[in-house]
This record gives sequence, structure tokens and C-alpha cells, in this order.
Amino acid sequence: MRLRLLGLSLCALGLLGLSAVPAGAAGTGAAAGSSATADPVVTNYDSQVRVERDGLLRVSETWKLSNVNGTFTRFVVTRDHLDNDIDHVQEIGDLQVKAGGQDKKTEVKTDGDVTSIAVPDVTSSTTELDFTYTVKGAVSKTLDGTEVQFAPLTGISIPIQEVNTVFSVPDVTHVACFAGPVNSNVPCSLAQIGETSGPTFKQTALPPGNTVRMIVGFPKDQIAANTIVEYRHTFKRAFSTDAAQLITALLVLLLGAIALGVLYRLRGRDQVDPRRVVPASLFSLGTDARIDFTPPSDLRPGEVGTLIDERIDPVDVTATIIDLAVRGHITIIELDKRSEYARGDWELRRVANAPAEELHRYENVLIRAIFGDADSVLVSELGKQVRAGLDQVQDALYDGVVKRGWFTERPDRTRSLWATIGIGTTVVGVIATVLLALLSTWGLLGLAITLVGVGLLVIGRYMPAKAPAAGRVLGQVAAIRGELLEMDVSELPADQAVDLCSRALPYAVVLGGSERWIDALVATDTTPGVEDEGFPWYRGPGGWHLQYLPDSLRNLTTNLTGALFAR
Repeated sequence: MRLRLLGLSLCALGLLGLSAVPAGAAGTGAAAGSSATADPVVTNYDSQVRVERDGLLRVSETWKLSNVNGTFTRFVVTRDHLDNDIDHVQEIGDLQVKAGGQDKKTEVKTDGDVTSIAVPDVTSSTTELDFTYTVKGAVSKTLDGTEVQFAPLTGISIPIQEVNTVFSVPDVTHVACFAGPVNSNVPCSLAQIGETSGPTFKQTALPPGNTVRMIVGFPKDQIAANTIVEYRHTFKRAFSTDAAQLITALLVLLLGAIALGVLYRLRGRDQVDPRRVVPASLFSLGTDARIDFTPPSDLRPGEVGTLIDERIDPVDVTATIIDLAVRGHITIIELDKRSEYARGDWELRRVANAPAEELHRYENVLIRAIFGDADSVLVSELGKQVRAGLDQVQDALYDGVVKRGWFTERPDRTRSLWATIGIGTTVVGVIATVLLALLSTWGLLGLAITLVGVGLLVIGRYMPAKAPAAGRVLGQVAAIRGELLEMDVSELPADQAVDLCSRALPYAVVLGGSERWIDALVATDTTPGVEDEGFPWYRGPGGWHLQYLPDSLRNLTTNLTGALFAR
């Protein structure tokens, strides 16, 4: 395949040379009235090639021309494609061209696999051109020694009547010569090892565009190999899986994985046992055999959710709004629908005579974000101002869990720090991959660095570490979750069921089991079928019944989440 591709390129170069050398020229006796023309031709190509001990070729050529005008261009194959993306390259140097003892200007250009040497301003009176040049990189190693492969005649656009080449070399082991198309295996007219001279090659009648390729072999230690190796840029080579590249990439991955593991153990692992359960309950027995709602450590639903997953989720904010309503700071009023198919809406109303209890900072910020200077707002109208205020709510909530000693630093900032480091490492890895793939065979190393960066991005999400002070609280939360999921709600005093189930509901929204506590509220309906107003914290529209509470709260949660967190 590579020979056919080389042949196509040589044909194109031959046509280019042909366009620069007219097919015919006026004869030397071209006088007025003479119409005879003759085709340009190389009558003889005679060359001597001296092979130095270091492998350098010193070439002397004589070109005998006939009827050549304009620019004379000849070609030398200077790049040979081998397997494994390897090229053997030959470099032409010290070029001199003379005509009649006078130096001629030349234009040398390498295009693909061949180097062209163009001699401009050749006239029909020029019958001889003398070339001298050196060739480096033509000698390569073989199993038994070294070998010269040299193709000085390639793709000439005019015929060559006779080719004669003599090598000046030490002892040789073998010779070969092929003439014809680039991929031809047709032997030359003569290729022999002379008794009194070096290897001799002859070829008669070489048509335009054809090639003469000569091979001379040497025993070991006679002629040094001076092969110039270049590697073709391919995807396979850029991401080479040779031993050095593969082992290095795997080593970087292994060390990166170990470093990530050590990093997590030192910085990201919680300093508590999350499986530990500490006796705790949302309810306690008060005076007069009444049950009081007493969450341990004054835990609030939003704080519980943040402590568990180390981030503030929509459910944490929604549960906080419901908790504020249950505690008497907000009244949620479900509005009548304008039509059967209209979207539901709710009015959030600030309670003027709210209980005189100390609100946590994030709860105060949330109330200001919802209402501003107003006393009521529709859920459907919670817009950009409220969403902008949520950033302050999140800041206050994160600051609160740090102030309580549950974290040594804010979880969001910890995640942001490691995300930045991970992104930076990934970008460095991507840039390194591109540069290494373009300039070398070490693309796998860049991929390994990129994967370490991706690993940092993943592990960065888990880097916020709970402090020892959070251990007991997590144990209490575990006990409360079990209570919310398993407690027999029917055992609560009937006269306190509405209040206690309402107070437990926001915690169940965060920890699970909210359906059973909503069902317990529905079960407090003593007059089924009769219109209900709802509860002090939740008022239904006209014709509303407690049986509608599950759907109402589900729709409220969905609409609140969309209004507060939609972007």
C-alpha cells in the first residue's frame, strides 16, 4: 500500500516536472521555415557513489541532456515507510550543480516521500549538468550487516536512454537493482559486483515517471548504519502501550488512587460512627401526664437534613417552612381553585403574634427572604428575590452547623475547594494529554493524570468531615428516625394527637415516614364528610376535608420546591 501511495505522489510530481519542461524544443539548427522538433531526453545518466565508513554517501552525477528547455527537475526518494509507524529518512546536503563549469541555481523542496531538485533556466544549448551532493541516512542495519538503499532516479518526466552507476565501497555481500514503476520488482539491465571495481548498475531505456532503486549490502563492521528514524504521528503511537508508557501510566494511576485514599482518610472521613444509636425521642412525659414535644439538643429539621448528607437540599428548606408553620410563625392557606383544572396555589401568611421563642438565625433569614416587608405572599409569586435570599439562608444554615461544632469548616466550602483542585488537575491532565499525544508517545500518561483529576472531583463530594461533636447528635437522629418509622401513633393521647403529629411531621419529611404521620393527622377527623377548616398552621379552601390533606401537602411541597429552587 505504501508503495502504491508513493507511486501516486511520484506521478503527480512527474506531471509537475513535465509542465516545467516542454515536451519538445527547437533543434539546434532551428532557422526560419524549419518545422522539425525533437522531444527532450536524457541520453545518459552517469554517477559514482562513494560510501564512507560512517555511512555517508558522496554522489557525483553527470546528466547528458538533449532538447531540454526551461526548468529541469529530478527527484530522489528520501522517505521510506516501514511498519510500526516508523519512517527511514534520507537527508540531502552539500548540493552543487554545474553546467559548463559554472554554478547553477537550484531549488530544493521535499514533498512527502521525495525530494525534488529543480534547475531553472536550462536551454537546449545545455547538454550536460553535473550534480554533487551527499546523502545521510541511507545505510540501515540488517541481520548480517548493513545495507544501502538508494533511489536517485525517481519520477523523471522525460525518458532516460541509459543509466550507469558505480559504487566505490569496501567488501560487499550482495547487490540488487530494480527498475520500472515504484513498486516494481523487475531487475535492472545489469547489477554486478565487479572484480576490479565496485558494484556496477546499468539500465537502458527508462521511461518517464519510472524509478531505479539500487541496493548494496555490506558485512558487519564495514559500513556503519546511519539510519535517520522518524515516527509517523498516529493515534496508536500517541497513546503507545509499550512497556515504559503503560507501566508509567498505571503507576501514576496506582499512586493517584493511593493518594486519594489517604487523603480521604486524613481529611474526609467522619470522626464519628454513623451507626451508633443514642437513646433519644421527640416526645417526653411532662407534668400532669401530658406528653411534651422535646427534640434533643433543640434539633431543627433543616439542621438534621444538613447534618446527615452534609448539604442543604430543597427538602430541608421545605421542611423548615412547614416546621415554622407548625410552631406558629407562618400560616399556610390553600386557596380556592378558579376552575377544576386550574393550578393550585397557597398563601403564606406571617403570624403577627407568633410564639416568643428564639428562632435560629437561618430561620429568621428564611422568613425575611419569603416575606420581605409584606405580611403575606403567594407561593406562585415567590420569585427571583426569594431565590436570591436562599443563598443567605444556606449561608446561615451552614454557619449554624459549624457553630454547633458538627463540622470544623463549612461543608459547601470544603466541597468547593476540592472541586476546584479536581477541576484544575483534570484541566492539567487534558492539556498534558493533548501535548503529550501531539509531541510524543506518552499520551497514556496524560490520561492517567486526567483520571486522577476526575477522582479528585468525585472524592471531593465526600470530603466534608463530621467533627466528633456530631457523633452523639447522629446517634440521636438515628433513634429519632426509628421512632418516626416504627412508633405506634395511635398510642398518642387523642387530645394531643393533632399537635404532636404536626410537630413530628417536618422531621418525618426529612428523615422518612411522613406518609404515616400525615395519615395520623387525617385519622384525627372525628366528623368524616363534614367540611373541615384544617389546622391552625394549615387552612384548607372551601369544601375541604382532612382526607384531602395528603394530596394538599404533596402538591404544596412540589410547588414550594419549584418556586424556591427553579432556575
